[in-house]
Amino acid sequence: MSPVLKLREHDEKKEILFELKYQLSLTTRQRFEMMTKKSKEIKDLLEKSGHRKPFEIIKRTEGSGRPDIAEYEEADIKKKKGLKDK
Repeated sequence: MSPVLKLREHDEKKEILFELKYQLSLTTRQRFEMMTKKSKEIKDLLEKSGHRKPFEIIKRTEGSGRPDIAEYEEADIKKKKGLKDK
């Protein structure tokens, strides 16, 4: 269990020093494990409350994505024909 700081009055400087001392007492691996654990907790809370959707893998199909130049030219020709008909 991590240590607890008890102060009679609010002292931001003492709080920061306490936190730094605690963080320096941990190994790099322990700090990364804590960070990963907290990130997962936050992600789970956001998903649970509906504020974060999990990522989706979008599979591309033929013809999806950026249109070819030919498709642009075809659309341009149709547009011009439509203007001439009116």
